[in-house]
Amino acid sequence: MSEAEIYELALMTFDSAANQVGLLLTLIFAYLATAYFVGGLLTRFQTAVVSFLFIIAGSIFTLGLYGTMQRSISFVDRLRDLHPEEVYIMSETWAVSMTILLALAIPVCLFFMYQIRRQPRLGAKVQ
Repeated sequence: MSEAEIYELALMTFDSAANQVGLLLTLIFAYLATAYFVGGLLTRFQTAVVSFLFIIAGSIFTLGLYGTMQRSISFVDRLRDLHPEEVYIMSETWAVSMTILLALAIPVCLFFMYQIRRQPRLGAKVQ
């Protein structure tokens, strides 16, 4: 594989990781908006279904993001072998830190929904 191909693949995986972060943040925002605006009006079953789907989708997106970052790291390692003097941000530490941070957003969002359900006055005022 040529150096140009490695650069291109590295950039493509970085772009894919950025898109996956965007999807995860969109999912998180949608769940929080649902919790804020209608969380107090949902039945226990509706809340369980929405929360279950959020947990599943959030976990899939987070694990997919980690896999994409691992692939990015493999391309960056190849680039480091070719040009050891260059500095690259992508590393195992960065990938693990991002994954943990985004994974922690899931229980935080669930707690947000719990608070709205427990005290509906904290949510939006529905007329």
